[in-house]
Amino acid sequence: MSIPVFEHTVISLRSIIENENEPLQKVSRLIKYDPGLYFSLLQNVNALTTRAEITSISQAISLIGAEGLQNHILQQDYFLDEEYMLLWCYSVLAGEAASIINEKADIAEDEEAFFAGIMSSVGLLLMYTQNSKHKKICDLLLRVPIEHKIFIEERLFKTNLLKQLDKNTVSPRIYKELINIMNFIFSEDGQRIELFSHPARFSVNYKAYQLFQLMDVSESAARAILFPAVVEAQEKFREMSKRYFKIPENEVEELLADIVERFEDVCKEFKVEDLSEKFIISAEDYHFPGISFLTKSEPLKNSLEKIYAANREEKNIFIYGETSVGKRLLAVALHRRPDNPRKTKPFLSIHCGTLDSETLELELFGAKGGFLGKEKHKGALELANGGTILLKDIDKIPLALQDKLAEIFCRDEFYKIGETHPAFFDVRFFITSKKNIFEEAKEGRFSERLLRVLKPVSIYIPPLRERREDIEFIGSSIIEKYNLNLTDKALLLGLKEYYETHTFQNNLKDLKRLLFYLSAKHRLES
Repeated sequence: MSIPVFEHTVISLRSIIENENEPLQKVSRLIKYDPGLYFSLLQNVNALTTRAEITSISQAISLIGAEGLQNHILQQDYFLDEEYMLLWCYSVLAGEAASIINEKADIAEDEEAFFAGIMSSVGLLLMYTQNSKHKKICDLLLRVPIEHKIFIEERLFKTNLLKQLDKNTVSPRIYKELINIMNFIFSEDGQRIELFSHPARFSVNYKAYQLFQLMDVSESAARAILFPAVVEAQEKFREMSKRYFKIPENEVEELLADIVERFEDVCKEFKVEDLSEKFIISAEDYHFPGISFLTKSEPLKNSLEKIYAANREEKNIFIYGETSVGKRLLAVALHRRPDNPRKTKPFLSIHCGTLDSETLELELFGAKGGFLGKEKHKGALELANGGTILLKDIDKIPLALQDKLAEIFCRDEFYKIGETHPAFFDVRFFITSKKNIFEEAKEGRFSERLLRVLKPVSIYIPPLRERREDIEFIGSSIIEKYNLNLTDKALLLGLKEYYETHTFQNNLKDLKRLLFYLSAKHRLES
């Protein structure tokens, strides 16, 4: 299958080839920034050899030589124009994110890591070759995670980017294994299976699974940079960076800045500063609107009034409910309320369910440095001093560590790892869980000591199916926030009926996916 390439990248590469003063190394360094060109090179070169598989451009050049590389570039005639520049920006950002994280985690060769980062971008290009109408929804798909991309494409085109990758990726084997893992994790109906047991460290699939994690976090980085209004992408990037690669929260902003800096350098290389900078500038100029947790449910309104009072009094607050009901949204809204005395102080999140006990302690307390090989590291209690820490999924903390935290929080002092002198802190806590930790404590599954120390005021957020008066209200705000252009009266009437009957098992996640699908469908039909 012929796969499209970006016109501006091929023009730049051809000019380098035609300039005798430019070294070939420059061409080989820049090819990876065109996902179609990179993909087709790997497929073509691997088809020529029965020896060890080719996974990098340098290996490809050693096989086909400079002339073969030049011919591959010069024969390209299936071009994408400026309308696809957002996809190019997304691909470069994801690839650079994968490279930078790989430098920290040492998962694979740099080009292997980069290719993993751009994998779904290649899939989107393959979808375009299947149906040119895919162009109408490409920029919309870039705003959602890969499971939603698959769901939307499958319903609109009876195929999806993952199927196309599986069909068209012949080799190298490592990428076929990566696609196999994606096939296991993602289903056509937009669901994502979390693996409870990962491949063994020295198994064949271990490296492929690490590359999947790299792809996952890199996509979130690209979305977080290009679409700051998509708060979930920023949260996912922070969460997965810590879960997969143990990157501390205080390093995330610097990491994002490094990705943007590399992206800007690539833009200069291809002389497209004006075309690409508008995406970064619009992201930098974005100002978060006031965040508030709104509801039409009278019982929930009454519960919120009690929580607002507790917030003014700087009490610890416990928010619980099913997945994706808005627990973090409420926590952020509470922090940003004008009557919150700690509004101007730091606000940090810790995803307790994604960290082992050792890493969680490091995240909370920090390390002196030089102790058992650990680098100097500021913990959340130090970074958030005077402010607020959100402990997400607090019930996931092992019981023994819960009791240890109770002792520390009671004294308002802690020891950095490797430190012999205590540090004092002044932090209030927002805590969230899918379960009611008061009930869990009665059953011995949560620390009663920690509950007594925190003394949290609690609020339960019911699922959408139990507060249907909110669904249309929330749906309208999503349509407006993402500019989904769903204004047809008949469509909105049908949506209202759907809101009244659908189970919304995954709450806001299902609602957003539905609205993005309808918006994509509307674009295809217009």
